[in-house]
Amino acid sequence: MSKRSCVRLPVSNLVVTARTVLCEPDPRAKVTRTHSAAENWRTGKSSAEQSTTADSSSITTMPEWPARPALPKLMAPRLMPRRRVGGVRGRIALLHAIAHIELNAIDLAWDLIGRFAAFDWPVKFFDDWICVADDEARHFTKVAARLNELGGAYGDLPAHDGLWEAALATSADPLARLAVVPMVLEARGL
Repeated sequence: MSKRSCVRLPVSNLVVTARTVLCEPDPRAKVTRTHSAAENWRTGKSSAEQSTTADSSSITTMPEWPARPALPKLMAPRLMPRRRVGGVRGRIALLHAIAHIELNAIDLAWDLIGRFAAFDWPVKFFDDWICVADDEARHFTKVAARLNELGGAYGDLPAHDGLWEAALATSADPLARLAVVPMVLEARGL
């Protein structure tokens, strides 16, 4: 992320943005909101959704679960069907799993920003995590496009919410969240 010389938006705007992204069930709209929010943060512009929010200080809590599309069907991790590795179907299954990880990673980045905004983080913390959310949105878009090229689509196969369950378990401790979710679970999932 490039350095900016302009004044950054108040962190309270990020809380509103984080909550808005987390409450968006449509993956493509979630990606669009993420890219827009990242650009607004980089340039110091306030987005329409931020400026039309009556009282951004009243929205201080993050949702327990992010909004999700109707598909994919979410299952417990232990009930997930085994993926076959070979052939087009195997590639579709693998890419579908990666797309789901990337979608979760968008939400995890925004939840980290919004949930722990009240901590005394340096601005670089927010710069980095907004960049992560933006990157994860780009990754989701590319993986979903490749799925489509192979004749599949995100939502065609079941998925699990193991990453988000770990986020819930670390929702009160930002250091635990930083250690467990992105550095262990997401990396292991990929």
